[in-house]
Parts: sequence; C-alpha cells; structure tokens
Amino acid sequence: MSTANDHKKIFVEDEVAWYGNVARRKDLLARGCSPRSILRAEKAARIRRIAPGYYALPNADPLDVRLALHQARRSCFTKAQQLGLWVIKPPALWHVAAAHGRPIPGCVVHKVSGAQTLLDILRQCVACGSEVDALAVLESAVVLKHCTFAQLRTEFSRREDTRGRAVINMIDPQSMSIAETVARYHLRKAGLNVQGQFYVRGVGHIDLLVEGLLCVETDGEKYHNTAQGWAADLRRDNLLVMEGRWCLRIPAAVVLDRPELMVKWVRQALTMIAPAPS
Repeated sequence: MSTANDHKKIFVEDEVAWYGNVARRKDLLARGCSPRSILRAEKAARIRRIAPGYYALPNADPLDVRLALHQARRSCFTKAQQLGLWVIKPPALWHVAAAHGRPIPGCVVHKVSGAQTLLDILRQCVACGSEVDALAVLESAVVLKHCTFAQLRTEFSRREDTRGRAVINMIDPQSMSIAETVARYHLRKAGLNVQGQFYVRGVGHIDLLVEGLLCVETDGEKYHNTAQGWAADLRRDNLLVMEGRWCLRIPAAVVLDRPELMVKWVRQALTMIAPAPS
C-alpha cells in the first residue's frame, strides 16, 4: 500500500525548485518528501547534494550553491530580486539568511532559523532598505499578486511596525512599473500633488498626472526602445497635444538613478505651464 510520501517522491525536484533550485533537506522533509524519495532523486541525478543537508537541481545558480556551502540562502532584497519583485538597485553585498548567524564573505547575514515566507522577506526589506526601496518591493508584491493588502496589514500590525505601515499606506496597486512607483514617491516627497494611472479620453492611462496639469510618462527601455513602442508613444503624444495636455517623458534610468533631476524637470515644466502671477 502506497503512502503520501511514496507518492510524493517523484516530485522531489519540483520541491527543490520551489525553494529556488537549492533546498535544505529538513525543508524538503517538511514539504512531504520522504528520505527514500530524496535518495532516489539523488541517485537518478535529478538533484545533487552540494553540502551537508543541502540539495540542488543540476541547473542551480552558482551563487545559491556557494551559499549552501555556508549553510545559507538568499534573503531580503537578494531574494526579492530573484522572485521578480521590484528592486531599485541590487544591494552591494548579497543579503542571505543563515541560522548560525556567522559572517560570510561578501554577504550581509540575517540570522534566520527555519523556512522563510514571502512576508518574512518583505519584512526584511522594510528593515534593511530606505523607504522608497521598501515601497518598490512591497508595491510590486501586491501588483504582481504575490500577496494582498490584507496580508501586508496583518504582517505589519505589531506596535513596532510603524515604518512598515507607513510604506503600506503609500502603495498604489495600479502602478505599472518600478519607474512609475519611484517617480510617484519622489514627486510626492517634493510636495507635489500626484495622481497615478490617470485616464485621458482617447489616449488611455498616463503614468502620472502632476498638479492636475502635467502628464508624466516614465519610459523604460524594454518597451519604449522598440519600433512598436516608439510608434505607440508618438500616437499618444500627438493625441495629448490635441487634448490640450502637456506631457513630459522621463527615462526610467533618470527616475531610478537621479530622482532629483526628475523633480527639477517636472518643476520647470510646471512653471512653463502655469507661470507664477505677476
């Protein structure tokens, strides 16, 4: 008679993949894999043991393999980036989780015991990063449907979570990109009124509307530096002119790397549109 664990044995490699292509044996056991199924997967070369208590898929990232040798795994912004969440700039040092808490060359070590949930990762990002860094990661988690507002509010409901709650209150679930999120943050911090995903008849949604006057589009290279993207932008810009609206296009690289320059451009454009009364 087969057991649940016997049935689970053919999915050992899937469980390793679920952890990011490298997994601890104790976590695989907790997920329902049996010791026998792990051994069989190893003998069949579907997984490989890379350190005591750690297994990896054949195509595992060398970084994850290296970390496993130190009984560590990705955490915080390093893990958030691997999950596809919005990270403004990868940290200079890898952020990793290790139960032993000892220093690891080239890494910032978070002392963590047991498996990490997505909410654990988000909590680490709030603690480690700046306010805008945390906003980008948390907002993308909601936008990409990795978690809900309710889950975030529950996670950051402790008395000491004032900073996390402040970040959650800034989240706009309609944001379409990291550049839009970061631009909205800095423009609001500069004291400007900003509306996200503003709808213009015949044009569609504009990334941001500033002071009810200036449309701002944050252009990333992936979409806008293509023939199709250029044609769509040209059409939208022409339609905005016919609607009597000003539009400022700001490269995503400027938004992310030089937000102060972006704010300067926006203020200058606003002065042109609505000059101060004489």
